[in-house]
Amino acid sequence: MHDPINKELTVPLTAAEAFALFTDEIDSWWPKAKHSVRGADSKVTFADHKDGEIIETAADGSQEVWGKIIAYDPGKYLAFSWHPGRPAEEATVVTVSFTQKEDGTLCELTHGGFDILGDTADAVSTSYLHGWDFVLGCYAGAVRKLVMA
Repeated sequence: MHDPINKELTVPLTAAEAFALFTDEIDSWWPKAKHSVRGADSKVTFADHKDGEIIETAADGSQEVWGKIIAYDPGKYLAFSWHPGRPAEEATVVTVSFTQKEDGTLCELTHGGFDILGDTADAVSTSYLHGWDFVLGCYAGAVRKLVMA
């Protein structure tokens, strides 16, 4: 059994703003050059409802589904299956909560369910352990730009 990955950061935004940046504005901060299926010129969209999809669209119009929204509570919580570049049957699960605090919003990301990947679970979970640090660093960079604007 593989333990889930847990990451957190506090951002100087309201919970509603932090949530909207993470979802509605994902294409503005997601590091597509390093963490995508279709490359840096693609566009990432995050559905705004349960059962919607996270989709990467390449410049030529081809699409890759990264996951499906399991729970969507704006400004508070989301959960989604996660399988960029893999079949939906190999999806892991990511949850992100947004908790309003005195000094901003605590964003807590948990990524688990790696056992579904069988023999590759160790390698994939190790890759995401470091990958989420990079991705959340890009999110934090977008927060800084937003606050300074």
